[in-house]
Amino acid sequence: MPIFGPNEQQLKENSKKDYEKAVALKGDSRKEDAYRMRIGLRVRGHIDKLFVEAAQKAEKFNDIAMIHIAQGKSAPEPPKPPNFMKLLTASGEVWSYLPEQYSKLVFKYGMLYQGMNISGPRAILQTQRIVDSIATELKLPNSLVTLEFLRKQLAEEGMDVDAEIAALEPGDGADLKEV
Repeated sequence: MPIFGPNEQQLKENSKKDYEKAVALKGDSRKEDAYRMRIGLRVRGHIDKLFVEAAQKAEKFNDIAMIHIAQGKSAPEPPKPPNFMKLLTASGEVWSYLPEQYSKLVFKYGMLYQGMNISGPRAILQTQRIVDSIATELKLPNSLVTLEFLRKQLAEEGMDVDAEIAALEPGDGADLKEV
């Protein structure tokens, strides 16, 4: 280990190990529940940040794709989501890991929302389903709510977000298949 602590790659590897450890925990002691919840909260922060990043990258990607198409070139490859993200927490910076199958889906919904291909309530519902799946995988004692910032924004615009989400057709589970 370097003199000044672990390097970025080691921190990323540790975050993946932390996630895998949380998934593998079998017991339900307070200590294990607290560990799972800590990792779950990291994942929620990762998902929220990833959704925003996807929306930002979608804007740039769509502009570049339109230029390429107008010039008769093939569209560029879409951006890829990161499985690791640095998060700012109350105790400082921490790396978070999100398995690829989930990061791809969150990124997809962020890009679709930004491109106005899905509504805000649909993006929230689909992303919440991902978080619910992760919460089940982590055996969390409580549910996690994601995309609070988008829920709040839509509510400020006069939308009854919960009613809009409830009005959407229930999914068939296909939403969590790998993209």
